[in-house]
Amino acid sequence: MKLLFKVLALLGGFLSAYAADVWQNFSVPYPIWDAAPADKGGVWLATDGGIRYKDDASDFVFTPANGLEASNFYGIVNTPMGVYAVSEYGLIARMNDDYTWWKVKNRSFVSGNVRVVPGMVEYAEGFLVIAFENKIAFVNLETGQSLLSIDRIGNVVLSLYHPEKIEIRGDSLYVSTILGTLVRRMNWKHLEDDVRLVDPEKWKKVKNVCLHCRDSLHVVVNGKTLDNPLLYSDGKSRVLWQFDEDGKTYLVGRELVARYENKKLTDLTEYAPFKLNGAYVIQAIPEGGVIAASVDGYMAVNTGTFWYDPTIVYLGYPAGAETYNYRLKNLSVLPRGYVLSHIWGTGAHLYWSMGQQPYYDMLPGADNCLEQVEDKYTVFVGTTVAPDGSGFLTATSGSALAQKYGVDFITPDANVSCASGIGSTSNAGPIAARIDPATQDWIVYVSTREETFSAFASGGLDIIRFPSPSKNGGRLLNPQVKSLRGFGGKTPIDMVVDEENEVLWLITTSEISYMEFDKDTIRHPVSINGLLGAEYTSLDVDPHGNLWVGTASQGIYRLERRNGSFDTLSTTHFTMKDGLLNDIVLDLSIDKKNGVIWMAHENGISSYHRNDLRYSKTYMTDSTDAEIKVYPIPYNPHLQPFLTIDHISEDSRVDIYNRGGSLIRSFAGEEVAGGRLEWDGKGKNGRFATPGVYYYVVRSSSKIKKGKFIIKR
Repeated sequence: MKLLFKVLALLGGFLSAYAADVWQNFSVPYPIWDAAPADKGGVWLATDGGIRYKDDASDFVFTPANGLEASNFYGIVNTPMGVYAVSEYGLIARMNDDYTWWKVKNRSFVSGNVRVVPGMVEYAEGFLVIAFENKIAFVNLETGQSLLSIDRIGNVVLSLYHPEKIEIRGDSLYVSTILGTLVRRMNWKHLEDDVRLVDPEKWKKVKNVCLHCRDSLHVVVNGKTLDNPLLYSDGKSRVLWQFDEDGKTYLVGRELVARYENKKLTDLTEYAPFKLNGAYVIQAIPEGGVIAASVDGYMAVNTGTFWYDPTIVYLGYPAGAETYNYRLKNLSVLPRGYVLSHIWGTGAHLYWSMGQQPYYDMLPGADNCLEQVEDKYTVFVGTTVAPDGSGFLTATSGSALAQKYGVDFITPDANVSCASGIGSTSNAGPIAARIDPATQDWIVYVSTREETFSAFASGGLDIIRFPSPSKNGGRLLNPQVKSLRGFGGKTPIDMVVDEENEVLWLITTSEISYMEFDKDTIRHPVSINGLLGAEYTSLDVDPHGNLWVGTASQGIYRLERRNGSFDTLSTTHFTMKDGLLNDIVLDLSIDKKNGVIWMAHENGISSYHRNDLRYSKTYMTDSTDAEIKVYPIPYNPHLQPFLTIDHISEDSRVDIYNRGGSLIRSFAGEEVAGGRLEWDGKGKNGRFATPGVYYYVVRSSSKIKKGKFIIKR
């Protein structure tokens, strides 16, 4: 697997430079549904987080970002024809011979929406045999085509009595259902001519045959019974697969990976690069990076290079099912690493060090003014950063008796001011805010929910104007409230302020709406080409005013205004085929510092690096301290994918010259999107530039910057 090391090294260098159009997925690779031995030691594992490869020196999870087009896999086999993986719904992918990428070989079963029986994928003589819940399929690996599928064996109708296990022994195929086990001799070399696979007379019922069975009470390696408690649970073995090679034994179970060597057992279960399970909310960090929270009460941060270990949020209290049912947007991040989070019912919790260190809990019923839904039970569905960056804002639901929610202003040093009982309903949803440039008042937008916290509740939008707390001793005073409807009777579940284009974007579960700052009326785009029938979950806006929308089953959409109009939008659609970890997107957030959109899923997190997601309007202006950077220097185009010229103006033209003054390449427009140019080292003729000294000239509408770099080999 030496080539895998090269791939990982290249990938790490690629992403550390934030190259354009790169997908990356992070998942917890459990439970394990199937396992297979790897060549020269190690194991392949089919999991709900992708395909994991583990040996003495490597630990890597392959996902849709590596060509798989799916993340839940139920089968894995290592054959003389290569390593093949089978997804939950029967997508078949093969690992490239250089171990760098997966290539999908067959998608024909996916549209049937029928699950594979976990672990029931077998190989014989150039064929994959796959047990689905209603059939058994035979796939020719040489052609990649499905040869045939059978929906009965003997007199057993598989749609009524689905296969529980299959196993190939010699030239025979065994299939067990709840009615018993049947066996048939197979002519694998001429399987396409075998027209009597469903002939009852060709299948024989056998007794006392156990398929893929192991000793459920003992783990035995080379005649020695291992008694390590790691291998047992409630007195039973946790091991489902065992692979012996060159003095090593890999022991694998649903939640177990271990290696036994030289009489020593090593636990390999933990996947160290990413440990956050079930992310439901995700929020970009102003300085770059992202923080995500999980349903089981943990929070983890990635500052741009790797994930830190998750930290327990408020003594481990989980947010639970409410995270999905109510579309919680209860995580906000200020500059300098201050974080506000909410755990369902327990009030507000402040953290510093990018959420790594808790330092203050504002509990319901304590000495604060937070609204309570009931005694000592505080709920806010949404939080946001105060529009001047001085703290956080929350909309805290009130009791059924009060029938009005409140808005709270919480500073990083835990001072809290409440505008209690000002909402038009008792329940509040997500919240957003901006500053009125004419008066410096705060304009706070709160989605309202009637009767229930559900994301499918009826509701509308409250627009609340506060004089800036900086003029009132840090207090929220004298609110003016205006209530709007116009969302098809449903509550907005997410919203985002686009200051640049002076518009507020909102979504319900079924509609996209907008409100221009100076109009206070809800409008809907007249035309959104390519977007029909989606259930929406989340949204954010990028520096160019494009809207990014997450959905409950269709991945994400990028909505671009045509001719600057909010009413006519064109779409670009991204799914697992493009590199998304999962088409169910629970939340998303754009890191405008680094140019990355992050997406939260039930089984992990996706990131998509695009230069045009970076905020670059201040580059090459008097208001920035970001000088033009060129890296790596020296640059070797045969070892490094790009030479990057960073922190340039988006309206600039970049020319590269050789030492003799000849123009090698010119770049402009989309090539410098996000204020970053990535050059592959090739000239206009398509050939690599020769080693030597080169010069760059960056010309914007107001400035010219020059510099030099070295190319070597």
